[in-house]
Amino acid sequence: MTGDRGGTDDEINALAKGGRTNILGFLMRLVARIPFLFIAGRLYGPDTLGTFARAVLFVEVAALLATFGLKRGLALAISDSDRPHVDIVWDCLVVAALASFTASGILLLLPDLMYHGSAPTGLERLLPCIIVFTAWSDITLAALAYRRNVKATVTARAVIEPWTISIAAGVLYPIAPHDGLVIAYMLSMIAALVASLVPFWRSYGAPVGWRLHPGRTLALIRRNAPLAGADALEWGTRNVDRSILFLMFEPRIVGIYWMAQQVASIPGKLKTSFDPILGPVITTSLARGDT
Repeated sequence: MTGDRGGTDDEINALAKGGRTNILGFLMRLVARIPFLFIAGRLYGPDTLGTFARAVLFVEVAALLATFGLKRGLALAISDSDRPHVDIVWDCLVVAALASFTASGILLLLPDLMYHGSAPTGLERLLPCIIVFTAWSDITLAALAYRRNVKATVTARAVIEPWTISIAAGVLYPIAPHDGLVIAYMLSMIAALVASLVPFWRSYGAPVGWRLHPGRTLALIRRNAPLAGADALEWGTRNVDRSILFLMFEPRIVGIYWMAQQVASIPGKLKTSFDPILGPVITTSLARGDT
């Protein structure tokens, strides 16, 4: 009884600490986004911003699908297995890589899906290559959240990512006024992955003895398919307005709406940002038999 009580208290403390860190990180990310919105709107203009926003929409949903529900399913996979945690995470990264390469291949072959009749430059065509970076960052941060390390998510998503895209967009404008936003976005995703992998490596270490096992990979895919479908459905219901608008209206209107939507969607983003904190705690409690 005392042990159960201690475990519950530890989880409550972890939730409280994670919640405080998460709210602070959310405010930091909001502040960091303001310079990017100013730079994108004033320097690049609504037309270029609209083209960028439309392309990023496809990349975001592709990256979400590429995680294959493992942002939430990772905690359950770790709790239900006696294998080393780092091995399970690497199994998840393999699944994400396979899904990312599939999505990237489709978008690289069909760039009109992203740019909707616009003529993308060579660098803009490479935007789908960033999908695997985003998916891997999400999974490694979920793995760190399982060990109650929310600070890594705050650093990667609230500091590194938004400030990289803001600074890069400003620096690149004189050099690449047409595709500077896309390049800045790609740089921010790469920086976020680096900021995710460093603490992940420190916490989990190297996958010593891990080997790729097709059977385990397929089992992981089958197990998480419902979660992947739920993620896609949730994203669709939250972004149906963006999807319709982005596909039907000209880039200028899309750009203006996208800037307004970045502010209007703040409450929803704050709510979903608590998922990495709640998931591991709930999974651990269920594994212990708490209800």
